Amino acid sequence: MTSARTTPKTDTVSTALKDQESTVREREQRSERPRRQSDPSFSLDQRMESKLFAATALLAKLEPQDARARLLNIAVLRRDEALLDGILAELESAPTPSRRSR
Repeated sequence: MTSARTTPKTDTVSTALKDQESTVREREQRSERPRRQSDPSFSLDQRMESKLFAATALLAKLEPQDARARLLNIAVLRRDEALLDGILAELESAPTPSRRSR
């Protein structure tokens, strides 16, 4: 009652594999992200203070519920220079909605 297993013919296997072939796509060219340039004459503390000042000024213009404003606030609290650079460059290049008066 045991049936012997037979090896499938190579023609059958190669035809089945051709149906399931995949290809590797070329990577798309990444667009260069905007970068915020720092003044090279500033000391590290002065550079950080200027970024914090710019961030707080930008926070005043954003809605409190805006996710970007919350992320910017976290970057200010942590004094995370890399995150500040990224968010400030992104927000300075994009038009920002002004805060509504209540």
